[in-house]
Amino acid sequence: MNLKIKKLNDIKYIIIGLFFIFSLSFCSPLGEQEKHSIILKSIYKTLYFLHPTPISIDNDFSQKVYDKFFEKLDNQKRFFLQKDLEDLSLYREKIDDFWIHGDPTFFNIIMKRFFRRVKEAEFTCFQILKKSFDFNQKEIYILGEQKFSYPKNRKEWIEKWRKYLKYMTLLEIITSTKEKEITSTKEKKITSTKEKEIWKNAFFNEKKRYRKKVEEYIQEYFRKIKIKKESDWFSIYVNVITSQYDPHTNYFSPKEKEIFDLNISGQTEGIGVELQDDKGFPTIVKLIAGGPAWKNKKIEIGDRIIRVATNVNSESKNIVGMLLENSIRLIKGKKGSKVKLTIQKKNGSIEEVILTRDIIEKKEIFAKSVIILDKNKDKYGLICLPEFYFNPENKNGRNAARDMKKIIQELKKENIKGILIDIRNNGGGSLDAVIEISGFFLGEVPILQIGKPNKKKKILKSHENKVLWKGPLVILVNEFSASASEILAAAIKDYKRGIIVGSDQTYGKGTIQTIYPLNRFLHFNEELGALKLTINKFYRVNGSSTQLKGVNSDIVLPTRKNTKNKFLKFMEKNQNNPMKWDYTDPIPSIRYYYKNSYIENIKYKSIKRLKNNKDFITIYKTMQSSENQFPNEKKISLNWEEFFYENLKIKKRNENLKKLRNNLNTFGTKTFPLFYRILSKKSEKQKEWKKNLNQDFYDVSECINILRDFNEIPQ
Repeated sequence: MNLKIKKLNDIKYIIIGLFFIFSLSFCSPLGEQEKHSIILKSIYKTLYFLHPTPISIDNDFSQKVYDKFFEKLDNQKRFFLQKDLEDLSLYREKIDDFWIHGDPTFFNIIMKRFFRRVKEAEFTCFQILKKSFDFNQKEIYILGEQKFSYPKNRKEWIEKWRKYLKYMTLLEIITSTKEKEITSTKEKKITSTKEKEIWKNAFFNEKKRYRKKVEEYIQEYFRKIKIKKESDWFSIYVNVITSQYDPHTNYFSPKEKEIFDLNISGQTEGIGVELQDDKGFPTIVKLIAGGPAWKNKKIEIGDRIIRVATNVNSESKNIVGMLLENSIRLIKGKKGSKVKLTIQKKNGSIEEVILTRDIIEKKEIFAKSVIILDKNKDKYGLICLPEFYFNPENKNGRNAARDMKKIIQELKKENIKGILIDIRNNGGGSLDAVIEISGFFLGEVPILQIGKPNKKKKILKSHENKVLWKGPLVILVNEFSASASEILAAAIKDYKRGIIVGSDQTYGKGTIQTIYPLNRFLHFNEELGALKLTINKFYRVNGSSTQLKGVNSDIVLPTRKNTKNKFLKFMEKNQNNPMKWDYTDPIPSIRYYYKNSYIENIKYKSIKRLKNNKDFITIYKTMQSSENQFPNEKKISLNWEEFFYENLKIKKRNENLKKLRNNLNTFGTKTFPLFYRILSKKSEKQKEWKKNLNQDFYDVSECINILRDFNEIPQ
């Protein structure tokens, strides 16, 4: 999630606005090509004037966009041939000029070629699936082939599709045989010989049935590609261009802007259902408790919505086969308005339902808390903050700072001895919210500095004149604590106000974005979307940027390396075109809350505890070793017998891992016995979170141990 800062410098906006008004003012409605041209021009000029680190728009830029867009359209290299790249290579060094002049020519040409290949691929797939696969043949299918080259010719292209479809058929057979294994296991213990017979029978006597299932899957796969609107593909193209500036400067189409607002605010207006596209039918997979659909009692999971009237007096529109996002936009609407749905029930009957739309909350992103009771009956507060959420359209809407303040006040009434704030996987959010939350623990002090590299920095202070919580404080982080999370962790660390616990470092996103609506100065009836634009970098009070380097934990807890390696590539330092790390002058006269010797003493006790739990560490290391045995790039044998034995090997490995996890949980429960008590209402979300806490015993328990150390070690 990205940071939101106050309005950009109005003078700069006026300059850009005047430019657009004089250069682009003509009557709407717009044709698709005109709209694309205006979007490209608007974004180019905005980035030219406002991006903190301008880039060279030259042939090198052009080549990068050229290669990246091919990759975005066809990351598995199954559609395009090498010939396509060669045929379109005359545009390879022209995209820079197209970008400057708002010319969508390259986009139009490559999409025309892409859809031609999609049509050919669809026909080829159905031709391949007419014939039986030879599962005795020894051949290999490589997962993750995107790093290899495009097929050289049609023969190689067809062969690539054939292997992919054979692999898909293999997966269908595997799924079915595993279900049979489970059934057989319930009845009696199944032997590996019997299991092999089940597999062999499926591969040679039932393969036609499984090819038919793959054909249905492929039909659905191509349907979803073909119903995507041109604007969706264009959005991908524009974002390939903007990503050359930095990873967080993105274009949002009007539809994507709606999704962004929901994610950052946790609120939307609708009927309270989650839908899934099931072969063209918008199908209800979840009813949100308390929402209009849930209250209605006539709608069930599994029902299909086939027609929608956006209000009771409008004509119903058939939404079967429509792109799911477009169906959802018809169903959503302002609170208090009515929508009429035509529902196909699971039994096949058709019903009409009228619902009154309401505000629907995405409760999983909101702050929540529990009390942790230790063996001495002392209480500690655990606050989980998944995002620094805020409502960009409503200042009085749900806000992370407001919710956190209420939670802290409630915890204080329970006479807690310390607070643990869990911001693992928190990707950020509102800058205003994180400054306010930091102030709850630091008072009225500078929290961070913002500005452009090599320019004078602005100091942002908390306006909390009274510290809300003065007691022991621990912040729990991981590699995906980003942006606003890093501001909070850095401020607590730099003022020596508490201890940061978790991964080696946080995500490393030290840039600030704002949302720039493209319609702001342009007089068109149609929405053009918005640009999420990087405008500044932020710096810690000690002068260091968090960009790339993040915030280092005071106490590093053991993590499973396979999980770390799997997701490490998503960290800021491994993204394309990240802004560089730098530093500025520190804020003078920082007042430290705890002496350095005091912090070091607590760190020493934690490290000592960790070393004493040798069995715990041994199990962790054994799990790491087992999980790292298999390479990321998988070479799959398409020979049924070889695949059978490979599957047995994986099955045995997974069983061993399961035993290790059980041993780890058993050992951990004995070593770190804690009792959890939910203070707030026992909602389903809270129950689910509490259940997950029991599987998270080590990180949370050691943090509570650290909070206890705060109270036991004399200052």
